[in-house]
Amino acid sequence: MNAILRLLTLRRNEVPRLLNAALVFFLVAVNDGIVKSVAAGVFNIRVGVEYLPNMYAWIAVLFAINMAGLSWLSAKVARQQLLFGLMGVVALLLLLNTTALWLEHSRGVEPVVGFFPFLFISSELCRSLCAFQVWIVAGGICYTSRAKVLFPLLAASAYLGDITGGFATGLLGRLLASYQLYGLTFLNMIVVIAALRPLVRRYFVSQETAEGEGASLPENFRFFLRSADLRLLFALSVAVFAVYTAIHYAFNVVARENYLTEGEITGFLGMFYGTAGFATLLVTAFALRVLLRWLGTGSVYLWVSVFYAAVAVVLLALFGDLLPMGGVAVVFALNLVSFLLLDSIVAPAYQVLIKLIPARNSDGTRMIMEGGFMLLGGLVGAGFTMLHAREVLSLEQLFGLLTIVCALMVIVGWRYKRAYTQVLIRAVREQDIDVEDDQAMESLVKV
Repeated sequence: MNAILRLLTLRRNEVPRLLNAALVFFLVAVNDGIVKSVAAGVFNIRVGVEYLPNMYAWIAVLFAINMAGLSWLSAKVARQQLLFGLMGVVALLLLLNTTALWLEHSRGVEPVVGFFPFLFISSELCRSLCAFQVWIVAGGICYTSRAKVLFPLLAASAYLGDITGGFATGLLGRLLASYQLYGLTFLNMIVVIAALRPLVRRYFVSQETAEGEGASLPENFRFFLRSADLRLLFALSVAVFAVYTAIHYAFNVVARENYLTEGEITGFLGMFYGTAGFATLLVTAFALRVLLRWLGTGSVYLWVSVFYAAVAVVLLALFGDLLPMGGVAVVFALNLVSFLLLDSIVAPAYQVLIKLIPARNSDGTRMIMEGGFMLLGGLVGAGFTMLHAREVLSLEQLFGLLTIVCALMVIVGWRYKRAYTQVLIRAVREQDIDVEDDQAMESLVKV
């Protein structure tokens, strides 16, 4: 036991909260894997893939509105009440969709007009909302100085759950009807809510603001605009999400050109997501903490921008017929790298970086930022891909443009690194520091 604790740099009193939180992350991610598979499958068959771009646009807009609303609610409602209220709404949406699918399958009741788009959009929003809320819980159960240790382990638990949910859906998809699979997510959400109660009541360690004392939406927005580091982090997050979207789009274009039947392309995509899931788990569990310590958390976006620039250059050469190797293998590998950069490195690092926001502004500002960059990143990425879809640019020209974008990201990443250093110095001086954390105290002495 002691050897495991030393390997993971954990303390014995952190184990109960970590196990409880890991269970919540795992179950939410299992739901994520089931819901996104069932909703996409039902929508693609009943409505058609040609309408997916409309769904993506609606999801981006509604997600931003949702985050703005949550930012306003965070100043009016106590954090625990808001958390359990939102989880209850998610459970009700899952039950509603399950019931509609059951009525159609068992009773032949035709769903109301617009149900299948509602199913797709509500499923995506439920997934995003749950993931966002459990990361807020994670921020509340550990000190800022311990986030580098606990957050990667929680992210690894989430990826394991996503893999489990995805493969379970793949195995059960031919045995169970859609409403039965969707019904499993409702039952799973009940377990999640039950597991959250002791986690929130026993292990919250961050400073809580009393009900009604949280910053208002306008105050949080002004705080965001006045913070140079948050503006740079926001711009980088928008750019990373947009470039990731463009790379993933190119991956789908190449896959469609080389695999002509539904079975072939489904098998190819399944192999990619299986590989990506396991690779993400390995990187998050064993490499992320080393990378964060080696590179420094504030340098993560800088180096991610460098790697994205390298990926864009290789794709530029590939689509310009300058590489002798096969296109499918190269795009598969580069899309895997892009996936790992976003999910395994950027997402957990962002959660560490965002903890430096003062407690009064924390939840509201996070909702503004994450709603904003999901909206703008999605729309900018869609705009990039639309240039090729509408035959304005070839893939070679598109990645020539993205190479320039990534070069600008490197410049912004360097500026963010410098701004983050100043914020970190101020945070060490002013915020709560866990005195048992040797690294945190060493940083304090250096400052």
